[in-house]
Amino acid sequence: MKEFTVTRGRRVKFQNWELQKKPNKSILRKSTEEEEGNNNNEFNNLPVDVISSIFIRCPANTLSMLRCASKSWNDLIASPLFVHSHLEHSTETSQLLFLQLNYLPRSKRRRLRFVSVDMEGNEGESNELYAVTLSRFPCSGLSGFHVSAGLVFFSMGDHRMYLCNPVKQQFFELPKCSPTVFDGSDKFGFGYLRSTKEYKVVRIFNGDPEINDWKPQLRGKVLTLNGIISSEWKEIAEIPPCGPYGPGLLVNECMYWPNNMNSFCDQILSFDFENGKFLTISCPSSYNKVMELRMVDLKGILCLPDMDMWSSTLDLWILKDKISCIWVKECSINLVGLGCNSPILRTWNEEIIVGGWSNRFVFYDLKGKCFRERRINIGLCRDAVGFEIYQKTLFSLGNT
Repeated sequence: MKEFTVTRGRRVKFQNWELQKKPNKSILRKSTEEEEGNNNNEFNNLPVDVISSIFIRCPANTLSMLRCASKSWNDLIASPLFVHSHLEHSTETSQLLFLQLNYLPRSKRRRLRFVSVDMEGNEGESNELYAVTLSRFPCSGLSGFHVSAGLVFFSMGDHRMYLCNPVKQQFFELPKCSPTVFDGSDKFGFGYLRSTKEYKVVRIFNGDPEINDWKPQLRGKVLTLNGIISSEWKEIAEIPPCGPYGPGLLVNECMYWPNNMNSFCDQILSFDFENGKFLTISCPSSYNKVMELRMVDLKGILCLPDMDMWSSTLDLWILKDKISCIWVKECSINLVGLGCNSPILRTWNEEIIVGGWSNRFVFYDLKGKCFRERRINIGLCRDAVGFEIYQKTLFSLGNT
């Protein structure tokens, strides 16, 4: 027992526990907010370079939430300099991005779904990043599907072109370009130039024939997207020496396509963004020319896979000198026992995807010279138009 003096001088006795009162929730809430505010103030007092170096290592989804926490944080994260720096230095793991095209019978429209899957993990782990319904969809369908530095480019059979950022759930129709003489003959290349921090779309198509010449004239145009203003299509001064087929591949500031001069591909068409010149590159002399496999970017070097139809050995040729057409065989991969007749090739870090059958993807480690397997939800693979390696970006299409 303890004695306490009250105002009138009367002495009363209270138990200790009688003095304990329930804490005031409003006071606690206020003190917590003040504590968090002080922590934020301390963090904001750090130099901008330090804050930027911390944020630059955060995943894209986390940064989207951080933008809502503070105006200064939002301004920093939304700045073009930070967006491009995050793309260069982000530690976020790349993913497989599947594009699904579903028909909606009631509205008679098409719905595009972008679904991502980790390249490591358990079967069935997938995440729908974005879905968009197209009011107009041509009978000829999709004619191209490209992914580069977090953005998805695809073209329609009616010459409309779109750009999408699934993470930011943005969908943008690109400016129209000159019409082509032959439907379906135009070919595209899409990629991100790290030197200029710009996205580029290249279109090769058959333009109007010259006067007194019945043959259509091959032409090329480039569209630049730098995050500030949507540029108009610019004519490439030089005429392409041959017509490409298939999607273009950006490797080390140059765009490459296999050409269609012969029944079998024995040359590659390249376009250098720096000097605006086209160049034809001969394939290796021992190239089989039977099974045309997709070119890949192997650690910043153009890689041409080669595999005989009756062989189980995949040869990887790398381009050492495009002017002199010098190729070197980097390695040979034995695919015996994998059930692979036509590899689906994509590259990721030190690995190359050598095959995708049903819901089974096989990766080959170029450094460790070993295989690993990743299984995907079979329904996702069955309904997909295609897949690509995907890296998330904060690039906003609202400013293009």
